[in-house]
Amino acid sequence: MIKNYFKTTLRHLWRNRLFTALNMLGLAIGISACWMIYRIVDHEFSYDAKLPNKENIYQVISAFSSDSKMGGVGAPLYQGIRAEIPGLEQVVPVFYQWVNSAEIKRDDNEIFVKEDPQKVIATDVSYFNMLPYTWLAGDKATALNAPGNVVLTQSRAKEYFPGANPEHIVGQTIQYYGRDTVRRTVTGVVADYDMPSEFTAQEFFALREQTYEMYMWTNTNGSDKLFLQLKPETDVEATLQLINELDTRHWRAFAEERGSELQRGKTYELLPVNDIHFATGVSDYFGVPKTSKPVLYGLVGIGAFLLILACINYINMSVAQIPVRAKEIGVRKTLGGGRSHLIAQFLSETAVTAFIASILAFAFSRLGFVVLDDIIPAGATPYGGVLLFFVFTLGVVLFITVCAGLYPSWLIAKVKTVVVLKNSKLSALPGRFSLQKVLIVFQFFIALVFITCTIIVGAQLRHTLKADMGFNKDAIVLVSVPWKYVSDPRYRDKQFTLLGELRNIPGVENAALGTIPLAPGGSFAPFQHDAAGEHMVERKWIDSAYLGLYGMELLAGRNIRQTDTVSEYIINESAARLFGFATPQDAIGQPFAQRGNSQHAIVGVVKDFHTLDFYTPIGPLALMSEKSQLYTFNIKLNGRSPGQWQATLNAVAEQWSSFYPAHSFQYRFYDEALQALYQQERQIAKLINLATAIAIFVSCLGLFGLATLTAFQRTKEIGIRKVLGASVASIVRLFSLDYVKLIAIALVIASPLAWWAMSEWLEDFAYRIDIAWWMFALAGLSAIVIALLTVSWQVIRAAVANPVDALRDE
Repeated sequence: MIKNYFKTTLRHLWRNRLFTALNMLGLAIGISACWMIYRIVDHEFSYDAKLPNKENIYQVISAFSSDSKMGGVGAPLYQGIRAEIPGLEQVVPVFYQWVNSAEIKRDDNEIFVKEDPQKVIATDVSYFNMLPYTWLAGDKATALNAPGNVVLTQSRAKEYFPGANPEHIVGQTIQYYGRDTVRRTVTGVVADYDMPSEFTAQEFFALREQTYEMYMWTNTNGSDKLFLQLKPETDVEATLQLINELDTRHWRAFAEERGSELQRGKTYELLPVNDIHFATGVSDYFGVPKTSKPVLYGLVGIGAFLLILACINYINMSVAQIPVRAKEIGVRKTLGGGRSHLIAQFLSETAVTAFIASILAFAFSRLGFVVLDDIIPAGATPYGGVLLFFVFTLGVVLFITVCAGLYPSWLIAKVKTVVVLKNSKLSALPGRFSLQKVLIVFQFFIALVFITCTIIVGAQLRHTLKADMGFNKDAIVLVSVPWKYVSDPRYRDKQFTLLGELRNIPGVENAALGTIPLAPGGSFAPFQHDAAGEHMVERKWIDSAYLGLYGMELLAGRNIRQTDTVSEYIINESAARLFGFATPQDAIGQPFAQRGNSQHAIVGVVKDFHTLDFYTPIGPLALMSEKSQLYTFNIKLNGRSPGQWQATLNAVAEQWSSFYPAHSFQYRFYDEALQALYQQERQIAKLINLATAIAIFVSCLGLFGLATLTAFQRTKEIGIRKVLGASVASIVRLFSLDYVKLIAIALVIASPLAWWAMSEWLEDFAYRIDIAWWMFALAGLSAIVIALLTVSWQVIRAAVANPVDALRDE
């Protein structure tokens, strides 16, 4: 019996090759989308999923009064917690280190130098007590018990000492160059931490014990992280309260030491380790890229919808073939084929189609991972193991067989043998296919939601990149002096001499040194004005040419003077209002000071401009000049001659190489830097665009099936209309109106959902577009045009047919 089902299935699929190919294509696209999304979501949720005791591990983060959060803490906090807070298994400081270069003398006397080694931290044995590293050489208990010790991961050890076994590497020395030159001894080698994790360090310095000055309690450094492993019975909220009380006491002690009032500008929070990877609201400049959980859930929803659309497409295409199979159904029933046999036959056809589509989907998935490489997270792969793919395929085949096969098989079993054999074909089936039209409406409902979202997301991205940011960003090139050269005495102050040379290059309109206006993150510090107390203010360092280069408008006062150290301030409108000045002019000459520093006069007030992304309202800003902080070149090119830009940049690079190593010249246009700020939004837009294209394509396949069925059912009607004088155009218009009605119904249903979803997404933007009626109208018009193009071939084909052929049977 099974063999007969299989042979009959293959024959039927081969006889109807067009419909078979369309069905398989639709299903394969839906399955491949689901598989890719599954691999991405599974990878993102696997971060630290296998970490022992993960339910008791937390990161201490800083929450500021400005509603911002940072992954760093005050450096002395870990010492205070160890000394005073009970109920903790491990207190783990993770302080990221800046290293210019590492120099290794190998056994063959070859000197190997690694420039800018990354993922270097300072910590102690508690780090390895909390994380399940496998030690290949060395003793975990003593490896970091001396200031000059370093532990390497296996991959970093192979890079430094290729071919050497871990036992031989222990005892080797490495010379590190940075703020200080330090020779360290390798005391351990650990296997690479092979699971997706927030803990990505490759070199581990022994954390130097020191007594911190009191003011360090009030500082927050994004590179100083702290993790806690609580004992199972420890109360998390009570522990957090004790940590904040500990910190508050030290802030008060610092205020008493200074003899002044001091408001605590932050509190600490405990973030579970499983939530760190999804904490997009926490600034973390030294961790792995964050992922939004709502975005992942949205991806799951997209995958489910695309698979459902593929199933609906299969149902519509299968139902469209039922009238063609009328004689086959009648003969089977006459020869004793029962309803269960007919249902089993059709379900077997569905299962075979779904299985072949699954194999095709795997090939599509591999191609998709290549095409979408820029938006797929690093570490996510199209492979999940043979067993996993087999289970996934089996589950999908069963799902499709049940969801997509039951309704058509039920219709087939319901066909009456007498009617079939009398008419030799079916002109209508029970229910006039009302469910099929509902499914078409549902397909276009999903497609219209995607189309509308595509329009709105695209409009918001254009707004964020082209809106007035308060400064002129066009034709500006950014070049930063690498940090290691900034801190190297041999290159001290060379940037100022180079700046003068750059201004003399033809094609360079202007050049300035200073922090770029709008950038991710930002440097914040508490500032004070006698009458208005203390507030957190963003800081940027500029020179005297900066305001003119960016076209920033001074509302009061004068430009800043370039000085060796801070001697005066320019503030923005928001800062002037925050500190109580009625007008910009009232701020001029007033004393202003960063906490712990001398007071200096406000010499200017600049018009507000965006300093952070469009998610963040414009906040208070202080501009100042200090030579040690000026190491980013802002170069304004001649905007009237873009064809000469490359020649100008070549001249800039040549001049750069006479001051700094040529390889350190890395430029980027400011427009590109701004686009990089919205990388996640651009990825979302690309995913929605792709989902929209798939939804439209699959929906059009279903519409093609419905058009084929309608043309077949209404063949005689078309013939009669033509005999009575109807034109081809009138017949096409009459039949097309049915599809326009279906899409209009889908638009009415889809518009509220799309409006709600996009309103929620836009809520995160402080500066956003308004959702307009034309966006929904454009989505509906696009769907109608696409649908009419899809069905036009079948409708026109039926309309131009010879009516004699249609009426011959009568």
